[in-house]
Amino acid sequence: MLNMQWLPNEKYGNGSDGALSISENTTESPIDSSCSGAVDGKSLSATNASFVAGQIILIHQSRGTGAGQWELNVIDSYTAGTITTKYNLAYTYTDSGSSQAQVRVLKQYSSVTVDDAYTYASKAWDRNVGGILAFMCNGTTTITGTVNVKLRGYRAGQRETNDLEPTCGEGTVGDRVEQKTTANGSGGGSGTHDSDDNVGGGGGNATAGGTGSGSGGTAGTEAGAADLTNMVFGGGAGGNSDAVGELLPGIAYTAPGLVAIFSKEIVITGVIDGDGSNGATQTGTGGSGSAGGSILIKSNIATLGTNLVHAIAGTGSAGTGGKANGAVGSVGRIALHYGTSYTGTTTPAADITQDSNLIDVSPLPTFHNP
Repeated sequence: MLNMQWLPNEKYGNGSDGALSISENTTESPIDSSCSGAVDGKSLSATNASFVAGQIILIHQSRGTGAGQWELNVIDSYTAGTITTKYNLAYTYTDSGSSQAQVRVLKQYSSVTVDDAYTYASKAWDRNVGGILAFMCNGTTTITGTVNVKLRGYRAGQRETNDLEPTCGEGTVGDRVEQKTTANGSGGGSGTHDSDDNVGGGGGNATAGGTGSGSGGTAGTEAGAADLTNMVFGGGAGGNSDAVGELLPGIAYTAPGLVAIFSKEIVITGVIDGDGSNGATQTGTGGSGSAGGSILIKSNIATLGTNLVHAIAGTGSAGTGGKANGAVGSVGRIALHYGTSYTGTTTPAADITQDSNLIDVSPLPTFHNP
């Protein structure tokens, strides 16, 4: 079966979108849509008037059943509401209720430059689409500024106040739910309603997050795969609870999304930031941290620098007035698939795979009958 996470015929794209130069702070604006489709079929329900034949697409089950499944494909044709793909789908994608899948076009650049002091950020996840920064480049990607998916993924749980119940963090199982103290997949569970000093669970990804203290939330669970053949957003931290009228509990912030870069060569002297968010304290109980996100790089030659690519765990903040500290999130996942060579280190350490398919980057020959 064709490896649908690397398309040999399409390699790193054809460069048809030209050179991308990020010389001011920029949020990516992808051609995207929610989607659904059945394994082994070539029909994907999706709606965007900008879908056209020949575009390379990334399909991702962002939440719910099969969360983290993804593949590359090519649009063979598009009519209103339906993409017909060039290759059979490797997975089933569902887009209903807790299950949310999305499809987005991968721009095919001839070169990519993110200038120093500027940030190229993903579109924020809106519980339907977003949270992913991804592109192809058949030349060199040079990052001297910042590629950012921090604060662009799953929502953290809301804290308890006089007007709001605590909720779990958004995670691979689904959206936030009031008074759900058990893990929400990778999302941390909430503290127990109307109980003093109970901390939400930390978000999960490469490992489980931390469990909240007191009658606190269960830690978000491990998710994804080390080599990112399955890749997820960082899990959101659960919301804290306090007895009504006590000091306000701490705040958990939005978790990070994911990065997927397919580039013939990549040189990083800036930053790729997929860090989890630290919890914050207003007064009282500390807020819990979200998990780090996911960063995938596929390249023939990769120069990563020293710990410039990172998906660090969000930490729990310290409580005040004798209240409990927030729970820690999990580290994220980083994977490098390379062809000829790589140098550098990442935080956490990347899962590294050499793949000979990434070496052959020249266009396939075209033969003509004499």
